[in-house]
Amino acid sequence: MNRRILEKLTESAHPPAAPATRSLHGRESQVGRVEHMLRTTAETHRSGVLVLDSPAGTGKTRLLLEAVSLAGRRGFAVLDSVVDKPRQVSLPTSLSLVSARQGRHGGQETDRTSWITGQFEAQLDGHLRRGPVLVALDDTQWTDPLALRALGALMSKLDSAPVLWLFALRSEDGESANGLLLRSLARGHRAEWVGPLEPLTDDAVADLIGDLLDAVPDEDVLALGESIGGTPQAVVDLVQGLEEEGCVQVADGTARLTTGPLARGITSAVAADPSAHLPRPFLRLVHERLRGLSRQTQEVLQVAAVLGRSFTPHDLAEMRGERPAQLLGPLQEALSAGLVSSHPDEFAFHREPVWGAVLDTVPQLMRSLLHQQAATMLLARAHGGTEAAAVHLVHCTHADDAQAIATIREAAQRLLPTSPQAAAALATRGLEITERGGDDHLALGTTATAALVRAGNLSQAIELAQSLLGGHGENACRSTMRPLRTWLATALMLRGDTTAALKVSQETLADNGATTSCSDPCPELLLLNTLSHNDQTTAVGAAERVLALNAPHSDDVRAAALNVRAMAFWRNGVLDSAFSAIEEAAQLRGPLTSIWQRDPLWTKAWMLTRVRRLDDALSVVDTVRRTIDSERTGVLASVPLALRATILLAKGDLAAAEEDATAGLAASAKAEMPLYEPQLRAVLVVAALRRGDLASASERLKQLEDSAPGDRAHPWWAMHRLLTALVTSARRGAHAAMDEIREVQRDPAKRRQLLLEDPSSTAWSVRTALAADEREIAELIVTTAEEIAADNGAHPTVVAAARHGRALLDGDVKALAGLAELYGDPWAAASVSEDIGALQCETDRDQAIAELNTAMAAYDELGAEWDSARVRRRLRRLGVRRRHWNHETRPETGWGSLTGTEEKVARLVARGLTNRQVASELFVSPHTVGFHLRQIYRKLTIQSRVDLARIAP
Repeated sequence: MNRRILEKLTESAHPPAAPATRSLHGRESQVGRVEHMLRTTAETHRSGVLVLDSPAGTGKTRLLLEAVSLAGRRGFAVLDSVVDKPRQVSLPTSLSLVSARQGRHGGQETDRTSWITGQFEAQLDGHLRRGPVLVALDDTQWTDPLALRALGALMSKLDSAPVLWLFALRSEDGESANGLLLRSLARGHRAEWVGPLEPLTDDAVADLIGDLLDAVPDEDVLALGESIGGTPQAVVDLVQGLEEEGCVQVADGTARLTTGPLARGITSAVAADPSAHLPRPFLRLVHERLRGLSRQTQEVLQVAAVLGRSFTPHDLAEMRGERPAQLLGPLQEALSAGLVSSHPDEFAFHREPVWGAVLDTVPQLMRSLLHQQAATMLLARAHGGTEAAAVHLVHCTHADDAQAIATIREAAQRLLPTSPQAAAALATRGLEITERGGDDHLALGTTATAALVRAGNLSQAIELAQSLLGGHGENACRSTMRPLRTWLATALMLRGDTTAALKVSQETLADNGATTSCSDPCPELLLLNTLSHNDQTTAVGAAERVLALNAPHSDDVRAAALNVRAMAFWRNGVLDSAFSAIEEAAQLRGPLTSIWQRDPLWTKAWMLTRVRRLDDALSVVDTVRRTIDSERTGVLASVPLALRATILLAKGDLAAAEEDATAGLAASAKAEMPLYEPQLRAVLVVAALRRGDLASASERLKQLEDSAPGDRAHPWWAMHRLLTALVTSARRGAHAAMDEIREVQRDPAKRRQLLLEDPSSTAWSVRTALAADEREIAELIVTTAEEIAADNGAHPTVVAAARHGRALLDGDVKALAGLAELYGDPWAAASVSEDIGALQCETDRDQAIAELNTAMAAYDELGAEWDSARVRRRLRRLGVRRRHWNHETRPETGWGSLTGTEEKVARLVARGLTNRQVASELFVSPHTVGFHLRQIYRKLTIQSRVDLARIAP
């Protein structure tokens, strides 16, 4: 036998085997089979045979590498032919057990086989004396047949030895001479068969791409990977191509396409070139797969791609002038190739990028003609699909085709209530083929603006509306321009440009005699909503005129006026009247798309939260969320998150509140709608304060200041001032905090607003004023709180706040009894226990310690580390020491090194959940789960889900 090969076998048999360079993804069941065989071989001291039969590129070699690594860790000696790099030759070069030397050992084939068997047996015997052995042979189809027969003879001879024989064979070569020989050997040795390896799941593709790029792939990069078909080699080729051609960039741990986000849905369908943003490496891979199909199948798929991402066999057959039966073969071939998938009523391309890549192969002229054919086909039907036909018409219509443009206008308008993004894409594309300044152009522009507002593309909506208004000149009919102006005012208001929105609203309202469609925002309503964010005093006056006049107003306008009245009552401390007004407004409210920025339910949830009727508030927020979802008003996505984050904070769930607030800020940024950003940032400020992270609290307060103007007329003014004082108190003490709010506390109206902002603000203000030797201000605070309570005895939280403030002012510990139960706020309840303990330190040490222990336990439960540390200091002054477990150092590796989130992810994955299922459990994205999983693998020094499941406690 060739000495060099024998030396290689000997070297490769020294355990442990080197670990694979990348984690193995999506092959948990196969790895489990290998582990079972290894364990059985070692425990029974009998041989086993495992055959991996799978097509090229599906990851056979990578699975064999994992088997080699597992065997090495289990103490097996390993003799393998697995090479973790691309093959450079077409003939086998590793562990081929090459044929016997010619001449010296020439003669009968049987003699050569016996000689090879003897040489290999001698090598195996040496290793078997030390323990079990794994023999792994990759690409068996390329092995010398004499060597394969020699292995077969040795397998029979070593049947009672602890040897696991692992063979890998390409399925394409199953009927080759070696393939048939391997099957014969397998039948004679009770072999188990594994394969073919199924395509990787989307989670596994995401994990593989993440490993290759050392970053979390964003949705576009992931979409390309998922489009390739789940073959590991194809995913690797794609990623390598993207990197080599500079099509992907990594920033902040996330991999994104350098060409920008991919278009989706109808936005992609109406684009002049749907494949424009698809990277060339991806297009080449799909085109190569397409060329591997028959010519007929290619042509069928090209026509299908013109029809759209999905298509029916009936439409495809009519387009091609064929019978459905004639499509059976091509569609079956396309299904087998993984380019399309079958659904109950239609076929669809595997992923949207695949559709774009196939459409890219249709010549532009033919594409236009086919779109015209498809539009004609759809419009000729009795119940023709206007929307579907319009998508085709934008690719083949000219400005003088009035009928086609009318179809596009109608389709965009019909799509507006159910799919704003689609309406925006279709109307915007329609603008390109209509004459600027004409009625069609203005109508399509108004629809596009409305759709962009609803979808949350406010800057684009404003730019488009202003362009259209400027382009139509001063002499344009004001009645036709009014709907566009109302949508411009809406966009400006939602984006936070309230001064500009107010100006446009007033100008629009001055257009006497002009009318708007019932689907457009009402100018009177816009004016009320804009004033409520710009000038509350003027807003109240306007609202009262609406409610007092006999002139008819729509229910939406009256609801908005009642909303303004309710907030005025609230600021004046008349809570029952505020709730009555907002309930009446809620009864009048119409569709959210008519009310827009001031849905009374938002105000109702806000009020319920401040009187700590938290379960009722959550129920209202759920209704708000469902309304926004059902009306497809994505621009408002941050609103329910802001409302719910505030409620969760009041309930004491800091982690959930922070998660919602962070998600709300992301939604706010995406939709360009910052009106609720101050409330979201306020949650983060309080959460950081309670955790004792003063640096983050200060930074978040600065961000809040940037998003909430300091004007006293602004609705977020009181919240901003209170949080500024809280952060200042934590950093520089009571005197500095009083400097922030002393002037405010001397103004009865502003003092009332400050106390109504949060139930705990009364007690905190009294404590701070007393600590700063400002007793006069403390007395003003208590007096105001008691006046509010006297007018609102039906609200226990308000009553508790007033009694709490009075008890602190008078130093009356008995008056604090029973207040914790009235608050409905776990943090405020804990502060009552702390205050009782603080007041008893000089008179009843034991009772003081008991109350402070109660407060500290409550703060610890809430994660309020700052407050817990303060109580701990009080206890130390009383001679009681409590160890703070958070000071323990986290190890660098092992289960103890995992963060709380990483441990949750690890346990869920160990239970068998996919990344998407874990993401759903933890309310994060699948990409974030993938990132955490890589950190877990690193800290636990493992490589796969199987390893994690095996070691999870």
